[in-house]
Amino acid sequence: MPLPARKIALALSFCLSETVLAVANDKAQVPNEEMIVLTVDKSRSQADLRTLPENGANSRVIRTFKIATGKVEGDKERQGDNKTPEGIYFTTGTIPSAQLAPQKYGPLAIPLNFPNPMDQANGKTGYGIWLHGVGDRRIEDARVTEGCVAFQNSEITTLPNWLLPQQGLVVIAKDSADVNREEDVRGALSAAQGWVDAWASRDIDKYITYYAADFSSQGKNRRQYEEYKRAVFGSYKNMSVKMANLRVVTHAKYAIALMNQYFAGDNRFKSDGRKMIYLRKDADGSWKIVREMFDNFMMRPVHFTNEDVAGLNKGASLTKPEPGSELSVTEGENRSL
Repeated sequence: MPLPARKIALALSFCLSETVLAVANDKAQVPNEEMIVLTVDKSRSQADLRTLPENGANSRVIRTFKIATGKVEGDKERQGDNKTPEGIYFTTGTIPSAQLAPQKYGPLAIPLNFPNPMDQANGKTGYGIWLHGVGDRRIEDARVTEGCVAFQNSEITTLPNWLLPQQGLVVIAKDSADVNREEDVRGALSAAQGWVDAWASRDIDKYITYYAADFSSQGKNRRQYEEYKRAVFGSYKNMSVKMANLRVVTHAKYAIALMNQYFAGDNRFKSDGRKMIYLRKDADGSWKIVREMFDNFMMRPVHFTNEDVAGLNKGASLTKPEPGSELSVTEGENRSL
């Protein structure tokens, strides 16, 4: 027996609503895959957790945090000066509350790789620079630490799985307006890509022009490094150089380009891992490599959904900490708060 027209209309409306809801839910659950960077603005006592797209454009803020930094203004120069360093750093894992003094450092700490290669090249000293918790009252005073970056206890716990160990980027600047300026990103990215192309084409004369006059690597100065590379280039009949997941982050002081490297020489040598080049802008506006690093760590994007972003803004963690992300710490290793 045919259904009345009104019941048919209601049934169609219900089915349509269910379909729209299902599509909306599916869309909400589609995971984003992005590299992540935390930009710390010392002058505003603010940190922004942001996406880091491959071309540097269309970065979006996921969450903004209120923070506190060093008791003394300025860029850290030496151990014990109570200044927060300014530069581009990687997180190295997490230290759980059981290995901390919670009343001072909150529920966890995330160490940074200070001093990094550029800090070391500039003779900076110190250690134990962390992201860590601090009571909400103390954070109202924007300058309370001995060099660390402090967050409210309720918020620091949300960060570890957004800033993955060894690849979580933290950019600390006096003014975040100096971070990833469009012109700087364009110039540093062009230099990085030109360097890769020259390497892949085995054009040693062009390749070496991307290195600064004061470049050094593993005890080799620029001239010695050129001689070494000429020998390497000439030792292979076939050489393959490929890069993926290239990202550039720029700072008022320098820039870093990081990428996954896939190198093969004939059938006798293969090297896959992460390449990191630190670049500095010369007086003529060109970007030159001053330090070059390689390790066997492969970068990977953070996977998250819109619900994860909403949860972050409510104080929820993305996921459980990844195995191996926690560090041990011995007494006296950190003197920052």
